[in-house]
Amino acid sequence: MSIIRALKVSVLAGTLFAAGAFAPGSGSTAVAAQDVSVCLWGTITGPDAILNGMSYGARDYFEYLNQFKGGIAGQKVRTLLLDGRYKLDEELKIYRRCVDQEQAVFVSGWSTGAVKALRDQIAQDQIPFMAQSHSSEVLDPVKLPYIFIPGPTYEQQMVIALRALKQQGGKTVAVMHPDNEYGRGPVNVVRQSGLIEKTGLKLADTIEFPFDTQDLTAQMLRLKSRNPDMVYVQASTPQLLVILRDAAKVGLPAKLFVGNMYNISAAIPEQLGKGAEGFRTIQIYADFGADIPAMKEIDAFRTKNEIAKQDVYYMKGWFQGIVMAKAIENAIAKNGGKIPDDIRSFRKAVRTEMTSLRSLDVGGIVPEANYDTHQGTTLARIAEIRDGRYVPVSDWIDAR
Repeated sequence: MSIIRALKVSVLAGTLFAAGAFAPGSGSTAVAAQDVSVCLWGTITGPDAILNGMSYGARDYFEYLNQFKGGIAGQKVRTLLLDGRYKLDEELKIYRRCVDQEQAVFVSGWSTGAVKALRDQIAQDQIPFMAQSHSSEVLDPVKLPYIFIPGPTYEQQMVIALRALKQQGGKTVAVMHPDNEYGRGPVNVVRQSGLIEKTGLKLADTIEFPFDTQDLTAQMLRLKSRNPDMVYVQASTPQLLVILRDAAKVGLPAKLFVGNMYNISAAIPEQLGKGAEGFRTIQIYADFGADIPAMKEIDAFRTKNEIAKQDVYYMKGWFQGIVMAKAIENAIAKNGGKIPDDIRSFRKAVRTEMTSLRSLDVGGIVPEANYDTHQGTTLARIAEIRDGRYVPVSDWIDAR
């Protein structure tokens, strides 16, 4: 298949890892304006690579459409998956490549730091952008009309945990987070808004730690002296592993801790064993292997393809692929079944169709998707590690 072909939704089912491949002007064939490229980047390698199933899931959904549905609107789709390595400068280079060289109609990017740095640029470029970040600081349909997120914000996830603590009779909470935008930003928003106090709780302590730390024993001793009823962790799986390991060293049980959506990794019970029992986390997406229609699509796809990560984050990516593809499909349909010749017009049309997605059936990965508020869903539930597995311990909760 030629990369450049008039009036064709293009798909490149490849993954590039070399750093030099991301710089503008480096070895990429330019895509004609009337072609379409869906451009994704994630942490394929790097400190958060354990979560990169969501990047593979989105890519694989577009490839599923190619192999089983004939693409979008009867035409094959082209996706480009790149490695941002959780490095801000690399992510910013990739963004420009996606917009300028690849002429992407939809871009999906990884880190909170990157999407915050790109907020104004995305608005200026007028390109639909699906963030992997759930930060409330990038969710604003008026000021940031081209940015979409795939579920409850980090702040809303924290509110779910706070409300649950209050309902259980808890009085005090401590918060832990790494020293980066992903960790610090949402915690600052919650603290400055007074949400903890409005919930009827008292903040016992806030502990910031290095993102790449391998020892949190001193911080655990500090937490133990504060004696909170709950510790909320705004961190990712690699940091959570260190937290629970060192908490056990000082006698703090896993059941004291609650994490956000990026702590629902099988690596936690696998690596910590009984030391992870009782840990709770926020769950937004259905488990890989769940008895839902989307899983039947994934099962069909893996009869012909290898799936890199079989986890809940892959389900998140598949969900994002469904949403992005539907907006593209609707934009083409509104243009008489043809791809607009002008990429700017096509991007604007896709953005409009994103905001028109309401009660969208996403195969049970979430109850339903609504993007009129740019958020997809505000529903989540609490899951707890029991006998080495994450088990839902609440109904779906509206985080608003």
